[in-house]
Amino acid sequence: MKKSLALLALAALFIGTTSCRKKEEPKPVVPVLPNTTDDTADATTIKNSQAVFTVPAGSIVYISPKKGLNILGATMDKSDSTKFTVGSNGLLGINGNVDILTVQSDDATEIALTKSSPMLKRLRLLSKSRSASATKTTFNLSGATELEGLLISGYTTDILDLTKQTKLRYLALGGFNWKNYNFVEMTKFLGSPSEMSTDIEEVKLPANNVIEYIAGRTPFQSGKFDIDNLPKLKKFFWQSPAFANLTFAKSRDLEILFATAPWGKLNVDLGNKPKLQDITLYNATLSKLAVSNATAANLLKDTSAPAEVVELDNIDPAQAVSYIKRTAVITEKKGNSTVTVPVTKSVTLKNMPLTEAQILDLISGLGATNGTLKVKADLLTTAVNAALSAKGWTGAAL
Repeated sequence: MKKSLALLALAALFIGTTSCRKKEEPKPVVPVLPNTTDDTADATTIKNSQAVFTVPAGSIVYISPKKGLNILGATMDKSDSTKFTVGSNGLLGINGNVDILTVQSDDATEIALTKSSPMLKRLRLLSKSRSASATKTTFNLSGATELEGLLISGYTTDILDLTKQTKLRYLALGGFNWKNYNFVEMTKFLGSPSEMSTDIEEVKLPANNVIEYIAGRTPFQSGKFDIDNLPKLKKFFWQSPAFANLTFAKSRDLEILFATAPWGKLNVDLGNKPKLQDITLYNATLSKLAVSNATAANLLKDTSAPAEVVELDNIDPAQAVSYIKRTAVITEKKGNSTVTVPVTKSVTLKNMPLTEAQILDLISGLGATNGTLKVKADLLTTAVNAALSAKGWTGAAL
């Protein structure tokens, strides 16, 4: 009896071990096949695709990746598997379960992703040339609800509706080679296209968006892209902004602000930004630069844009003095000569352990603008007031 029980126990152990081994066996890897095409698909079938592009018949469209897709309404080039020629009905459809999709077309007048694409996390839509030949392109991305990254560059459109993209973390609108400015996160996730002409009139964002990284080169006017409603924003890189205000009202986690060559004067009134590490502004003039509680040691090191009004509260004193001293007066060319032009007219420095020597150093860089320096009363010493008077400035106690 004992022998029988022992045998049964041994058999049970063997069966259990075998069962566990089966559970641990890896699932077979399903190979991802090269892209296929069906140039005979009719318009109804193509329009039912996950991604549909409306282009003139015979247009060239470039599509990647090279595997995992079925392209309808076009033929694949024999020597370049990313190059497709669109058929006579002017429609191209794309189906497949891929993580990233890149499509380049100069001629697309409509780009629609209205069907569910649960695997698609990164979408890159670009013109092949510096700017698309299509006068205007409409976008419908209502089916791409799982997107985490979106790049649109080279196109002109009225409205870009992103209200369905509630998981979007990376947003790039236009291109200007931001990898050259060390925007590592965006470069890794969506690439870094060269400078391209992009004109988007308005972007609609989800009310509770989770966008963390933004780059762009498109001339938004204030209110057409609500940068004050970006509660998760960490880094913002923009070339040639037409925003009148760079304020980022809800972006308490902002770490880096980069902007160059704006269309006009910028009001950079940032408020309380405790995580801000770097403000880089150049080829610009600011009506105002204001920031509070940003104590990073190199906060303004790379900013060369002068401001008419400077209001700095609880930032590194050396950064405040260095910035004002090197930007308060600029040089401009007039004919064959250069002239100095005073810009800064008002300076307010609060909650900083400044010394008299630092204040005198700052004053040495000011221009004769009849300006006002506001600091703690005990910093308005006889020497400081004399130095201010010599520049045509006055001191005011906080």
